[in-house]
Amino acid sequence: MTAEKLANTILKKCDIYYGDALISKEAIIEKYLSFFADSLVSKERTVNFALHTGSLCFDVISVVAVALGCLSYNLSTNDDIISALQIDDMVMYNGQRYRWKGTRVEYGRLCMVIEQDGKGKNGKMIGYLPLEENKHLIQPYYGESQITDGRGIRKKKTNREDFLSFVFDVNMQEIPTQIDVSIVIVADRNSFCEIYKQVRIVYGEGKEVGLLDIIPAAYYTCSGEEYQFGLNPAKAEPVLKVTGKISTARDLVLDRNRNKVVGLLVIGGASITENGSELADLLRRKVLRFAHVTSPIKAGMGEHILEMYEDASVFACTKNMLSKSNQMICNDNPLTEELHRQIMNVIHNTVTAIPVGEGWSWDEYKTIKNAIFVIKQSNWNDAVKDDFVVAAHGLLNLLNSAVFPLEIMENAICNGQINKAVTSPYGRIQELWDIADQAGSMQERCMVVADALERKYRERLKICPKANALREYLNEHKLSKVAIIVPKAYYADLLRIVYPKRFFDENVICVTANRFDSQKKYDAVLCVGELNNKRFDPLQCLAARNVDVLLYECEEKVFTFRRKKFAKYERKLNRRIGATHMADEPEEDNSSQEMQMEEEVQQFSALDEYIEAYNTFDVRKLAQSSSAGGVYVPVSEVKHVGTFVSGEQIFFSKYYSAVVFDSMAGNVAEKSPEQLRPGDVLVFVKRDDYTKNIVDFIYERLLRDGRLGQGAIEAYEKSQYWKEALREYKETNGFTYRKVAQKMREAGSSMQEVTIRQWLIDDSHIVGPRKEHTMECIAIITEDPHLLADPHGFFEACGAVRHDRRKILELIVKAINDKLIGNIPEEGSVLSIVYNNVDSLSEILELEYITELDESENININLVNKPITEAEVLI
Repeated sequence: MTAEKLANTILKKCDIYYGDALISKEAIIEKYLSFFADSLVSKERTVNFALHTGSLCFDVISVVAVALGCLSYNLSTNDDIISALQIDDMVMYNGQRYRWKGTRVEYGRLCMVIEQDGKGKNGKMIGYLPLEENKHLIQPYYGESQITDGRGIRKKKTNREDFLSFVFDVNMQEIPTQIDVSIVIVADRNSFCEIYKQVRIVYGEGKEVGLLDIIPAAYYTCSGEEYQFGLNPAKAEPVLKVTGKISTARDLVLDRNRNKVVGLLVIGGASITENGSELADLLRRKVLRFAHVTSPIKAGMGEHILEMYEDASVFACTKNMLSKSNQMICNDNPLTEELHRQIMNVIHNTVTAIPVGEGWSWDEYKTIKNAIFVIKQSNWNDAVKDDFVVAAHGLLNLLNSAVFPLEIMENAICNGQINKAVTSPYGRIQELWDIADQAGSMQERCMVVADALERKYRERLKICPKANALREYLNEHKLSKVAIIVPKAYYADLLRIVYPKRFFDENVICVTANRFDSQKKYDAVLCVGELNNKRFDPLQCLAARNVDVLLYECEEKVFTFRRKKFAKYERKLNRRIGATHMADEPEEDNSSQEMQMEEEVQQFSALDEYIEAYNTFDVRKLAQSSSAGGVYVPVSEVKHVGTFVSGEQIFFSKYYSAVVFDSMAGNVAEKSPEQLRPGDVLVFVKRDDYTKNIVDFIYERLLRDGRLGQGAIEAYEKSQYWKEALREYKETNGFTYRKVAQKMREAGSSMQEVTIRQWLIDDSHIVGPRKEHTMECIAIITEDPHLLADPHGFFEACGAVRHDRRKILELIVKAINDKLIGNIPEEGSVLSIVYNNVDSLSEILELEYITELDESENININLVNKPITEAEVLI
């Protein structure tokens, strides 16, 4: 199939709907699909990147394109499928299971022979189907059932063969019943789930087909467990293999025991900069005929692509490209309206620097920053050196970004109106003076820094120029929906004190740079300073046409430099996609002044990176100390390290499940460490020796008090028993996790080593297997009499425990919200028990940084999965 034919198939022969919204007829979508089709059916191996507006339409079209495009890689015909069947293989025909009995000539025609077992007094039923007319109706059955009827099969009549016959112009008999290749898709599980549920492909005279009517799909966890999407009566191997992790995608691509993987699709803005090395390795795999990576254009991918992937094809929704395209809406619906809004935001995007007076001049700012940098680089080895550098750097940022008089902040801290972890600016300045007194050769520079910060602090105590600028801005945007971007969460609390009416209004949102959602609609976005944040950059923000930044003189200098650098990147990107040519562009500014500015900015960035690195423990030193002395210390495998706004830190064990509270969405969710992001608010139990999450703690409390209903204790015991039986089986036989996985596969399970490990480690939060057959396999290999007698009961018990845990999550949400607004639940209720535990036993901390280690480290189990200070680590 040619690229032109594939694009024509999708664009001309069918309409793609998401729910009731027709999305495939928009000009930019047609242009994107033509680009994508080139890579899907190219004779050469291709790597492609698409930087789009952020519209869901691009992800939907990408998934539909690979679902149809993979058919061009399929090599199996129905004749091949039939000839590969063995006598007594299970097959599907007309929604029922049969046994395959081969072919024979009946009445002068070659027929397929299928058989069903007898029922009651009736004997076996044998069917003879003319091969040529019916070969497309026979499908191999890969399930576990040996019953020859339709029991247990969820039936759904589809137009699969009719649709594929129509769009590809082939006879229905030639449509293969199964596809022998797979595509790996890296995407958020819930997002893909919505796509497959909502996609409708309309063709012919109003007929339609769903995405999973065409090919089967499944989701794969990082531990290798497979979860089927939708119906798959024949239990055929999924053609679309979806996972949320690049590392899991790699495992799927390299798995030689399954269908050959011919393509990779990465959607939903998965950052190639965060997963750069893993993705780069995957894109080099020659087994992939094509790889297609998509992301919103302002997701920080562009520069990385231009630098690392010179031979890749690039599609980018730049201002230049979109300005030359048809911008009219072809089919008016919420999705195309949102797409049009995004296009207009790109074309008309304006980033305005709002100058604010009375800040530091560039020379003054450089003097302070350089002094801090020299102190950092010095040979002053006292432990307080880093304390000075970090505190001074934090105060410098506060004095530049504060949009409130500091007197208000001091009073709020004193009165307990904001997070208790926030310390007094005045107190921090006094600490700087105390350190300066013992700084030795660095005393003079320390005093220069402390003096400059204190003088500016006193200026800002009652009058803050940016506070006045913010007030004017809010008055000018009274009827607009505005997002105020701040560096720390407590800024929002302070602004609610200053503007009690405006900041409780839904039209004014105050959010940290880490938590900003660029997919929401705003009339204007205001950033309170040059925040230098990896997750939010006003120069790359397309949530509104108008993006404004409050800047003192010293900030404006850095911002202007970054703007020039960004413009240079945009020109390079436009050249790459053919939207502009070198001859049309202005000359680059390579003056000595510009080069000096770049050197200074790089030096300041190095200081920022040092501060960030300082906020992360030296994990390897800690790992070495854990094993020192020859004494056995229980350890846990750590892959992520985090730092809270309060300064406390955390080691996340590999399989930990963190409880995260989202105040804006009003919910609580359990997330794995790799799903956590800066700005997430985590809920912990206030017990130094307790490393379970708060859901575990409350569940056990409610269980002990008999508040979870009849049978809950038995269900809990069963959910623990299967795990203990499997662990005992492993230890008694001296098996490794890999050996246990091998034994499971011999019993008929598909579980991988990593799954077994995740089940059996001490800090595992796995309740039980998701498939009853897996529990049956555990019973078989362990030969445990209780499991063998009732695997179904143990499986159902695990489901009951999961249900109770979900209820507790819902109650925690309500308890936290009640706590925040002062509501007290009825005494004696289940909610009151949860509330009292949340109130007295929990602490809520905002994650400021989270870092994934290059390699896992084994850390003392008493130090993982809870907030700790450096002092606790060093004890």
